[in-house]
Amino acid sequence: MKKMDAGRTAALLLALALLGRAFDGISAQTLIPERIGTAEVPLSQSGSIALMSDENTACVIDSYEVRVRCVDRSGDVVGVFGREGEEAGEFGSVSRLVGGLDNKVGTVDNGLDRFSVFEPSGVLVSEVVLPAAAVILVPVRRFSTTVAGISVVIDMNRTGADVTPTFSHVFFEVDMASGEVARQEVPPVEAEVECGSIIYGFPDPAGGWVHVACEAHMVFVGEDGDIAILQAPTYTGEMPTDRDVERLREATRSMGRFGGGMGREALEEYQNSPRNYHLLFGEQKFDDRGRLWIATQRDRDEFSYVDVYDTENAAFVGSVRVNDRIEGFDLLGSTLVVVVERQLSPDDADGIPDRAVDWYDVSGTR
Repeated sequence: MKKMDAGRTAALLLALALLGRAFDGISAQTLIPERIGTAEVPLSQSGSIALMSDENTACVIDSYEVRVRCVDRSGDVVGVFGREGEEAGEFGSVSRLVGGLDNKVGTVDNGLDRFSVFEPSGVLVSEVVLPAAAVILVPVRRFSTTVAGISVVIDMNRTGADVTPTFSHVFFEVDMASGEVARQEVPPVEAEVECGSIIYGFPDPAGGWVHVACEAHMVFVGEDGDIAILQAPTYTGEMPTDRDVERLREATRSMGRFGGGMGREALEEYQNSPRNYHLLFGEQKFDDRGRLWIATQRDRDEFSYVDVYDTENAAFVGSVRVNDRIEGFDLLGSTLVVVVERQLSPDDADGIPDRAVDWYDVSGTR
């Protein structure tokens, strides 16, 4: 893997037209882009969001009503579709959204093991049953004739009467017409990270792989197999805030109604451990220049941050700051779209923060 020379580093940072900010003596760069649109959306347990190819329309999951809502940056509703059920256009459990190359939105339905394509207005275009091994699919790029993503594969290991599950991540590419697996690959994980564990990996469109590891270590595996490891200079090992803990409690109570949830010991461990660097499994995007954007858990109170990397040279480029508490994002061209939880204000009589989708012009990064 090539190393970035000083001239190219300076050029990338200059091109970002960024404001300087220091973290532990390392000069990081933070872009504060212009917000160019906003729309209110319902509360949801899911932060998944898909930006359509018109860069004007975005779709989010309304988990409580088991449907999808698409809005534009002027605040208007473009379409609301889906309901709980098993028929065409209905959902068992929508876990992820992904944009297509032709202004379509795709839905990953873990409840029914299928991938469906809709117009933002709600017109159903097509559906395909996902292969059994790929049903827990987290898309890694926009879909066209195939949908590609990382799936969590669970193996049950038996030792006598004991059963121990092990989890691994596998890349799948599924043909949209036939539902057959067009490509399957286990991400290469050969690097050692001081803190111990690689959490998940995903393919780089230019070749090779990127892994997110513990304590904000990014592991870049080149197409030639060369490995470069970089710890995010923005990582400070922040502890969970009261807002983080309460949000997890709410999610746990919701899961408990369906027989899931998190025990008290696990909650206490979360409360007393540094937050992960990355926001969620799968909250990363590559822009049209091949740079990696990854949503982080830094701050997430008044502001939130998305970090940008040059994967070819294993280099940190800078951060993009958005308002409020980010839950998910998508990126296309010069447009960044985020779904956020607003700050709680005196106008929120129910004591529940509002939720919104915001559009930002990030042409300053080009």
